[in-house]
Amino acid sequence: MGKGVEIFGGLFVFTFCVLLIPQMLSFAIGYKAVNELTSTMVEVIEVHEGLTEQARQQIEQLKTRYPEVTVETQRTTLDQRAVYQVTGRLHVRIDLI
Repeated sequence: MGKGVEIFGGLFVFTFCVLLIPQMLSFAIGYKAVNELTSTMVEVIEVHEGLTEQARQQIEQLKTRYPEVTVETQRTTLDQRAVYQVTGRLHVRIDLI
């Protein structure tokens, strides 16, 4: 019985260290890419005071740097002001075994 528990514990530690931790690190790196891209897009929109043609060109250049991130911008008007919502999505697949 004790040997079975020891083998199961070793298998669990092996699976956790070799399979799960690297994938969680890749998720963290992907999250960093989403955060950098969306915050830079917001800064570009603020500097250009809206989503102008020049801002769109800069945003397209930024998107080529991060091909794994899907970004959407949505414009709404509130009290004669344009409000932009920037949403970034990362498609990460985590294989457990």
